[in-house]
Amino acid sequence: MSDDTLPPYVRGLLEPSAYPEPPASVELAQTHISYVFLAGDVVYKTKKPVDFGFISQLTPEAREQYCHDEVRLNSRLAPDVYLGVVPVVRRADGRFAVESEGEVVEWAVKMRRLPDDRTLDRILAGEGPPPRLAERLVQTLIAFHEAAAVVPNDPEYAGGPGERKWWSREYGEAAGFIGDTWRAEDAEATKAFFDETIEAQQALFDQRLADGRVVEGHGDLHAKHVYLLEGGEQVAIVDCIEFTDWFHFRYLDVGYDIAFLAMDLEARGFPELGDEVAGRYIAAACDETMGVLQPLHRAFRAFVRGKVESIGAHATEISTEERERLWASAAAYFRLAASFGGRRAAPCVVVMSGLPATGKSTVAATLAGRIGAAYLSSDATRKQLAGLNPRERAAAEFRSGLYNAEMTERTYEELRTRAHVHLEAGRPVVIDAMHGRASERAAAIEMARAHGVPALIVELRLDDEAARARIEGREDDPLRTSDATWEVYERQRGQFEAVGTSEGPQLVLDATLPPAASARAIAERLPARS
Repeated sequence: MSDDTLPPYVRGLLEPSAYPEPPASVELAQTHISYVFLAGDVVYKTKKPVDFGFISQLTPEAREQYCHDEVRLNSRLAPDVYLGVVPVVRRADGRFAVESEGEVVEWAVKMRRLPDDRTLDRILAGEGPPPRLAERLVQTLIAFHEAAAVVPNDPEYAGGPGERKWWSREYGEAAGFIGDTWRAEDAEATKAFFDETIEAQQALFDQRLADGRVVEGHGDLHAKHVYLLEGGEQVAIVDCIEFTDWFHFRYLDVGYDIAFLAMDLEARGFPELGDEVAGRYIAAACDETMGVLQPLHRAFRAFVRGKVESIGAHATEISTEERERLWASAAAYFRLAASFGGRRAAPCVVVMSGLPATGKSTVAATLAGRIGAAYLSSDATRKQLAGLNPRERAAAEFRSGLYNAEMTERTYEELRTRAHVHLEAGRPVVIDAMHGRASERAAAIEMARAHGVPALIVELRLDDEAARARIEGREDDPLRTSDATWEVYERQRGQFEAVGTSEGPQLVLDATLPPAASARAIAERLPARS
């Protein structure tokens, strides 16, 4: 769009004198719904008068309200970035300005400008993932989701029926791209996967809504919206969706929010990081069923990106070079969407085993998210049976009762009871527990046998020195659910019964491997869902 076709106030705001502290120059960027003015250390954003159905901001009142909504919502994850809503005015001399006296012609969101080179996408493309990135991201997102407003329990809006309506609308909008950006075989595989899973999981969608797992989230968790500041210690996330109340935008399952980031990381060439982020979130949130829907949620996200890029590729005003780039990007997203269904495992039981600090929880939850399995944690289950928050550190005087033989048996029985429910629903199950006795492992295997599904024992091993370092290093971790100390480790090491070759199919893994690498090694040993 040339300067001559821009609205008068936009042309006016390209002048440095239009700002309270005039910058050396002003850069204009545009999205399909906004004008963005980069004015030195400050950014101003105004809303375009557009109506796309899911967003309508034709009136000045709507645009002003969306500005206030943008500041309110984004202050949750970037409180120091969003500075407020300010007027764009026409001065008495006819010139346009922000934060000045005159006739108000528009409203703008005022933001602190963040360094361009500190977005997660650029960091990954340059230096690669910094240490403990997944943990920092999950700490930020767990706190955000737990503080977010919970969506009312209306299944027609955000439960099983809501999912059906969303997919029906989305497929109708994308069907025209089949044979173009969307290969016919990819479209067929994706539609079959979505149709089957949405129908099979109607009760689960409703249950997650009733359990408060559908919230007012972010809705647009691209890596390019994540900033790593202060040497990577501070995470700021911007550009939450504010412009619509439709389901699947910012009102969404927490797992769908996480799935966007996991999918985006994979699309950028970092699939193991995406798997680990989802896994650490599942484990820290003690979310038993988030993993069941992860393949679907990640495929949803890739499909939507494919549709959006396809729309862009068919716009008339873009260059041939940009059209080709968008076409290739859309096709890649559609191919990625089609791949997630094939990663799911058939119903089975994975019996995790190993001493404390071997990383069982992270590996187990990462696996669950990758293969579409329920995740059952002994740490979380034990504390839930005792009426404790799973991330609450049990007081020393309470631990003897929490970890005695009777409570341990109750915990394992409850894990098997929950596993039974998921197997009856046709889901694979990952049981995250020490399983330090042969009898405990045998009980899990017998349960799988009773359901006619295969079982795999997975033992993680780590030397004592590395285990001690991990135990001491996680002492202040706010997301930990285990109460194990070095003294507990030493006692359990002496009592641990090694997995015998006669116990059944098994896999022994080095616990120093990255969690996602271990999860993939396990997944390769499991039966695929047909």
